[in-house]
Amino acid sequence: MTIESVLITGTTSGVGLALLEHYAARHTKVVAVNRRCIPELEARFPDVRFQLADVRDPVAVNTLMTELTRAGDLPDVFFLNAGINRIDNDETFDLSAYREVLETNLYGVLAFVEPLTRLATGSTPRHIVVIGSMAGRVGNPYALGFHTSKRAVSACFETWARMYTDTDLVFQQVLLGPVGTEIFTMADRLPKWMVALRDACSAPASVAASAIAAFAETKRRALWFPRRSALLFLGMWLARSTLPGFFQGRSTLSGRVRREKSSGSESQQKERSS
Repeated sequence: MTIESVLITGTTSGVGLALLEHYAARHTKVVAVNRRCIPELEARFPDVRFQLADVRDPVAVNTLMTELTRAGDLPDVFFLNAGINRIDNDETFDLSAYREVLETNLYGVLAFVEPLTRLATGSTPRHIVVIGSMAGRVGNPYALGFHTSKRAVSACFETWARMYTDTDLVFQQVLLGPVGTEIFTMADRLPKWMVALRDACSAPASVAASAIAAFAETKRRALWFPRRSALLFLGMWLARSTLPGFFQGRSTLSGRVRREKSSGSESQQKERSS
């Protein structure tokens, strides 16, 4: 497949920015969708169409898709990359932070998929590539929303890939391991051995972008990248299955300790208020 135009969500940093740099350097037509304007970035890429739209707003996304369709500018590939991470499952569970992550990482993807599935069929394949995470398969005890959203997106794309076989819509998912971006942090909540393994398994964002771009030219359903990071997630799974909470990270991995801490905090607050 020859890619002449792409749409990328979340290009202000991380993998999205690396994808923008990759395609801009190759003079590919790019629509960059962000929820905030960064003048320095727009000045750096004058040939890129920067579009302000919050992926959490289905009306804004649908308006953008309608404009692109009417103008005959629907891209060959949609990179649905916009995503956030929040610590929502620490001593207590934070529903508002959890909801914010799902609205961006899950519903922000679905907002683009819905209008694409309503389009009249055509002869030219249109690839829809979601940037998922291996954490969606293994999980992160502190970022439950991130884990849930990535797992849900993965399930959706696995289903759609089968449903739309032999049509003009090609559903693909990238299962990223640790990549040099801000979203993969939480070093203060992980044991040193796990942080060291994470750093050894990680890859630069520019390398990830090149691999993702090559993957988008195929009809493969999934890309695990970097493959060596499977060792990290295997180690995390084994640790949670066999080791005491002390060796897995902070003691909040223990539900009992979390409840005791939460109860203690509430008691202290009551004492102060009285």
